[in-house]
Order: sequence, then C-alpha cells, then structure tokens
Amino acid sequence: MNEIKKLSNSLEQTLKDSDLQSVTIDLAETFSDTLLNDGLLKDIPIIGTIVGLTKTAISLNDRLLIKKLIYFISELNDIDQTRREKLITEIDKSEIQKIKVGEKLLYIIDKSDDHYTAKYIAVLFKAFLNEEIYYSQFLRCSAIIQKLLIQDLEQFIDTDIKDIETTITQYDKGISDFQNSLITSGICATETERVSVRDQDDYKMSDKYVVEGGDLIIYLTEIGYTLKKVLKTKI
Repeated sequence: MNEIKKLSNSLEQTLKDSDLQSVTIDLAETFSDTLLNDGLLKDIPIIGTIVGLTKTAISLNDRLLIKKLIYFISELNDIDQTRREKLITEIDKSEIQKIKVGEKLLYIIDKSDDHYTAKYIAVLFKAFLNEEIYYSQFLRCSAIIQKLLIQDLEQFIDTDIKDIETTITQYDKGISDFQNSLITSGICATETERVSVRDQDDYKMSDKYVVEGGDLIIYLTEIGYTLKKVLKTKI
C-alpha cells in the first residue's frame, strides 16, 4: 500500500471510528516529540501513521501538517461517531465522487495556508456532517477559502451582506483589493448596468446627449451566500 493510500485510510479511520473528544487545539500548541512518539497524539490514527511513515526525524512540513490536522479534527469532536461514519461511507460509495473522503481531505488540509484556514475548512466539513450543506458545497466552499488571504476571509465573515453587495459608479475610486479578492475567489460576481443614451433635455447644456448606466454591480454568488451563512453562524 502506498503512502498516500495509508494516510487516506488512516484519516478516514480517525474520522469514522475514533473517539475525538480528547483531540483539542491545546494538543496542537503543546505537542512535542514525546507526545508524537509515546503520548496521546500517536494514538490518533492519522498522526500515528505520519509518525510511522517517517524514517528519520519529523520534518517541519510534517509538523505543520500535524498541527493543521489537529485543528481540523478538534472542530469535529462533538459530532457523533455514528453520524461521521454514515455520511463519510455514503460519499465513498457514491458514483459521483471519484476520490474517497479521506484522500480528498488530505489534499485540502495539506493545501491550506495554515492551521487557522484548516479550522475554517473543518467548520464547513462539520456543517456537511450535520447535513446543513451538501458535500459538493463543502468542496466548493473549501476551494474558495484556499484562494483567500485569511484576513480577507475574516473580513468577509464580519462584514454585513448589505456592505458587500454594492454598486461602483464612474465617480468612485474603483474596486478595492478586498472586493477584488471576493470576486476572483468566486464569493462575489459582477454585472455591468446597461448603458443608455438619450437627448439632452436642457438645451443650454453643452452636451447634446445624456449617457446613463454603465455602473458595476457587485453581488454575492449562491455559493458566496452559503459560505457566509455557515461561517457567520458557526464562528
């Protein structure tokens, strides 16, 4: 069995079969070589597998991955084990999803910039386990989060929708870096108002025609609303 499959299977075992009550973020902030080799961390299947596959000292990348995994798993420790097993097994048996849940989560967590991002990913996965969103929505939201700076993500969570959805006119300074981040990530989309031209009613004006419209409208996409709803209510 190759290493990726071992890691994938052990992450699924962790999520489906394990008692996660003892997995807290405190472990991520205090873990040491002793905990990795002899303590509680090694008893977590995915952590034990990472340690077991390491033939020398634990690398920095492994330590960072372990920290992200602990933050991810700790967010799920109040979800009933039976529910976790049922929903993950359903996805694994699906003909639509080509990659098993454990392997897909490994790709997502490993690609996360840091452990804070991994925690937000876990909040979304928890919403899936609670059947508040579909698995496909979890994947879409996760892809969005990975495109955002953590500061932009947190600003998005804290900003009211009415302040996100706006119109940029020719008199404004243009799109801000924050707005551009929301647009390029897929949280927001844009639409340009139709331009209309009519005769100038005031004959004293120098311009013969009046041009109206052309403003840029920024609005939340459907998946942007979903992401906002989940993170706003869960964080």
